[in-house]
Amino acid sequence: MKGKRLLGIALAISSLSLLLVAAATAGPTAQRGGTIVLDMTTDVDYIDPQLSYYGETWKLEATTACKLMNWPDKEGPAGAVATPEVASGLPLVSKDGKTYTFTIKPGFKFSNGKVVTAQSFVDAVNRFANPKMQSTGVAFLDIIKGAQAAVDGKAGSVSGVKARGNKLTIQLTKASPDLLARLAMPFYQAIDPTLARQIDANGINQYASCGPYYFASRTPGRSITLKRNPNYKGGRTANADTIQVNIGNSVDVEFQNVEKGTSDYASGGIPATEWKNIVAKYGLNKKDGRVQVRPQLDIRYVAMNHSRPLFKNNPQLAKAVNWAVDRQAFSAQGGYLYGKRTGQILPPGMLGYKPAGIYPLKVTANTIKQARKLAEGNLRGGKAVLWSSNAGTAPLQAQLIQYNLKQIGIDAEIKLLPRAQQFTNAGNPQTASFDMTVERWGADYADPYDFLNILLDGKQVTQPQHNNYAYFNVAKYNKEMTAASLLQGPKRGVAYAALDGNMMRSNPPWAPLVNSNDRIFLSSRVGCVTINEISATGPLLNVLCLK
Repeated sequence: MKGKRLLGIALAISSLSLLLVAAATAGPTAQRGGTIVLDMTTDVDYIDPQLSYYGETWKLEATTACKLMNWPDKEGPAGAVATPEVASGLPLVSKDGKTYTFTIKPGFKFSNGKVVTAQSFVDAVNRFANPKMQSTGVAFLDIIKGAQAAVDGKAGSVSGVKARGNKLTIQLTKASPDLLARLAMPFYQAIDPTLARQIDANGINQYASCGPYYFASRTPGRSITLKRNPNYKGGRTANADTIQVNIGNSVDVEFQNVEKGTSDYASGGIPATEWKNIVAKYGLNKKDGRVQVRPQLDIRYVAMNHSRPLFKNNPQLAKAVNWAVDRQAFSAQGGYLYGKRTGQILPPGMLGYKPAGIYPLKVTANTIKQARKLAEGNLRGGKAVLWSSNAGTAPLQAQLIQYNLKQIGIDAEIKLLPRAQQFTNAGNPQTASFDMTVERWGADYADPYDFLNILLDGKQVTQPQHNNYAYFNVAKYNKEMTAASLLQGPKRGVAYAALDGNMMRSNPPWAPLVNSNDRIFLSSRVGCVTINEISATGPLLNVLCLK
């Protein structure tokens, strides 16, 4: 029984322990009170718990949510284990591995004073699955009995999730080793009855939360304010009284603000040319130091839209793009410690990662020659629309890709969008008017399902909002991804490694570019720096304190 209880946790431990660099964990006495200030260059997508699917939002929701299972506020392997939070302990699991029963711990309350119950989690799942919400994350419901019927509008609720007193029962369609990690995602956080009744695909901008903080207000495009939850009695830290997010400054202004201490964290980044300078000035990964760098389970890539004429049933041109893109130059545009170049889907440290060496990591005359050979006869007019973010180094990186494509006969028109709008539009079949889009994906949790199935399974493209920006829908691979998701342990890794290699060799959905680092620049005002890359990128905001 104990082994079955821990199945969903083991993956996170093995993968993340390989990733984290040596860095001192936070240790000073926390100073409570005051306001922590963040700068973001562009707005988030939503703050609504069943809709938000952006790293910047999840950074905030890591402070506001309470969940059945959560990532501890710790660094290193200790923070990479999905641990009971509102659940009183690990669930009881049936012999067939398909039924999980949780007991709800008493004492958790929402910021409006209402009590967190087992029904609070049932409400979250039902709101998540409601087709009127059009949530991008519904693929993570696929293992729950009755979820698809709800998503398809054939049932009013998810039959496999039930509350009875302080007991929550989740019935699955198949044994799933990653369930506990999925439950640590913000989509599954407890919601209060008022929010449960608010079904709005545009999202809610103020609601009660049961974590250390709650969203006190949001003015889209300008600001977000988090306040300490006055009813929180859980074991997590809440050092600052207020977390204030200011939106819309350029990276140059963000850098100036953090340097002089008028804001505390450049969440949107700083100019690429400054990273080497500040490392030299302040040092790297010092205890409570101003500059922190961590590798991430992350991929930056160019998704090629297989639903449009240029790349539809055209694997030779997709291979040509992979031979032509200059990964070294792309990385250099990002500045010092930007990341590690790659030509495959899964990142280092992920279960199933196996160095493949399929595509060149540096462009030469020979690689361009090979790219032109593959592109010859497959250009289909050679016109393309290339989407990219309008912030930071992204426009320059888009110009670089535009130049690379020109070398093989593709004339790419660049369209720059705010980042949240870019990926939201890319994942909506009604607005996906691009041939290529420069994207980034960070792990929701440490399992290859979150990269292969979530990003490339063809079932995704039938949803009104999804993450398969390549619109990749190949029956052979769909079947193999489903089969891999049912495996456990080493067999799971072997299956996903094979999928990664075979896709990229035979029918590439993307041109993978870089596994990037999380580079963090903080003001001299703050301490208590704790970084958990599974919980959220950047420092844990609820732990961060004023010195």
